Amino acid sequence: MIIFSSCCNAQMIEGGVAMSDKVPSGFFGDWKVVSVCTKSTDKELQNSTSVDIWTLSRNGQVVSLINPLSGARADINVDDVKGTTVKFEKKAYFPNEESTETPILTLNGDNFTGVDKISIKTFQNGKLIKEDYVEYQVRGTKISGNSISRIFGM
Repeated sequence: MIIFSSCCNAQMIEGGVAMSDKVPSGFFGDWKVVSVCTKSTDKELQNSTSVDIWTLSRNGQVVSLINPLSGARADINVDDVKGTTVKFEKKAYFPNEESTETPILTLNGDNFTGVDKISIKTFQNGKLIKEDYVEYQVRGTKISGNSISRIFGM
């Protein structure tokens, strides 16, 4: 249920290696993703389910996520990588709204599981008037995209 807009900041860690370089290669490719809303300030969203297609790719230090079903595309920030668990973050700013989306995904072979947390703040005359929160449990199944190193045994 990722909200997309364009932006990218490749965070650097010690030794000049970008966090995006630490993302396990198995994350890249096409995924069928099922999202179930588990928490929300909007009661109508609770327990709602959606199915999407995500394409995760990396070009240099930029990690991109495309949803070919909706046409949405975003360059996303890699916030943290611990083994096969990756925390992404995407911030978007609009005239009277600010959203932060934080998917935390754990890769296990051709599947991932995790949570996607979304916070949306609404402003009027520069003052916060409303804050909404949505949390999804997500499960992804790889549908294509073995890394080239796995294909050629590199």
